[in-house]
Amino acid sequence: METTNPNITPEGNFKLTYLPYLPDAEPHALLEEAIQYLFDCWNYEEVYHPWTRKTKKRLLYVINNILLPACEEGNQDAIYWMFFAYMNGIGVEQDCEKALEYLTVIADYGYPDMQCELGKEYATLGWDDHQRGKNRIAARWFMKAAKQGNVEAMYWLGCCHQDRFGCRYNVRKAALWLKRAAERGHEEAAIELKYYKNRPRRPDWEFQNATSFEIDDPLCNTIKNEAEAEKPKE
Repeated sequence: METTNPNITPEGNFKLTYLPYLPDAEPHALLEEAIQYLFDCWNYEEVYHPWTRKTKKRLLYVINNILLPACEEGNQDAIYWMFFAYMNGIGVEQDCEKALEYLTVIADYGYPDMQCELGKEYATLGWDDHQRGKNRIAARWFMKAAKQGNVEAMYWLGCCHQDRFGCRYNVRKAALWLKRAAERGHEEAAIELKYYKNRPRRPDWEFQNATSFEIDDPLCNTIKNEAEAEKPKE
């Protein structure tokens, strides 16, 4: 993926251009100083004690006068840290819905890792009996990320299909996505497949067949398919 976007890796994933949590992090711009202060305040409260009135006042200034204007200009670092601020209640009232609005902006750029992360956040809300509609949103974001090759999303999407979480129960699709993740080194997906082969929870024959290596999956069996295609026809 060719891009001049500083927030994108060669693999197409999201990256922060400034990392405030590094031991040698040294901000050199106003936005970097704001991000560093936001992170330091969160880290300080986690380790020591609540903020002073002066700290809260400065946090409010940082958010309203630096981060929010940067968000309006489309700065992805600022958008991410506004998600972080609302999710953790740093300088603003904690608001998961507002936080996910900011994370959705990042995911909409097409970053598969952020799409998967957004799916996880919605899945967490979906487990709440009062927000069951969130699980469908979670499954949609997992699908978007999985189709771009995100292994973690493949695993989650397989789990969604096997547990009827946000999508229809479908053992073949569950096995397909779990197998894709397992083939790419996802240990939990491999364990899940092994578990179902040995101790299936739903119709035994159905999942046993679905998890067999007879699944026609071009993503998993590319080499096998190419070899078959090269064989001379009788």
